[in-house]
Amino acid sequence: MKLKRIFSRHKTGELVIKRRISPRLKLLVVSVGVMLAIIAGGALYNYGLSTAGVDSFAFFQRQSALRDEMRRVSDENRELRETLARAQRTLQMDQVAYQELDRSLKASAKEINKLREELSFYRNIISPENKVAGLKVDRLHIERTGKPGDNAYRYKLVLIQSLKHDHTIYGRVRLEVNGARDGKDAVLSFPGSNEKSLSLNFKYFQEFEGVMTLPSNFQPAGIKVSIATTSPSAQTLEQNYAWPKL
Repeated sequence: MKLKRIFSRHKTGELVIKRRISPRLKLLVVSVGVMLAIIAGGALYNYGLSTAGVDSFAFFQRQSALRDEMRRVSDENRELRETLARAQRTLQMDQVAYQELDRSLKASAKEINKLREELSFYRNIISPENKVAGLKVDRLHIERTGKPGDNAYRYKLVLIQSLKHDHTIYGRVRLEVNGARDGKDAVLSFPGSNEKSLSLNFKYFQEFEGVMTLPSNFQPAGIKVSIATTSPSAQTLEQNYAWPKL
């Protein structure tokens, strides 16, 4: 790497040579740190998904690790912001280097949000704020699978058992999409009668993913999650959601 030399003379007439470290070297160090943070965060996330059957102590360890990782990434995020501010003030970066640092900063912020979501997820299972035990719908996410005219939607449903995990939950879950078909109220159930049912079998949490294909003349307005358990006790849980704007 070339080192720029700045020549100046003191009032005594003596020649002084100063060396300055290139901003690109600083950028390289920062970028490597951010990439390591993203890779480490991804590994933690995959590990969390593979521990569905562990005991509560393992979940507490996971929460502690997530907090440490979030603090570390937050510190790196703050350092990136400070570096970016200095670069903007001094205007010593070229446009390409500035954009690279900006992308690294956004990636770091995204990683922090992911860690916060995962930490909240495990907290709701082990120690929810309301201290209410039992089966709950943690989240339901719906997105299009292709073009708007396809009318096919991919869903991801996450159910959890909060606070107490002495028994395995068994049962069935069903999704009901309500809306209008040819101007009349209509309800569509998923999975259909000729599709495999969504069976419950978990102690801590369970995820369901699938695709719902709606008729072309059907306009969705909302969706209901209906859960019927058979063990450890028979109960029904229903949760209604507005249809997302996609």
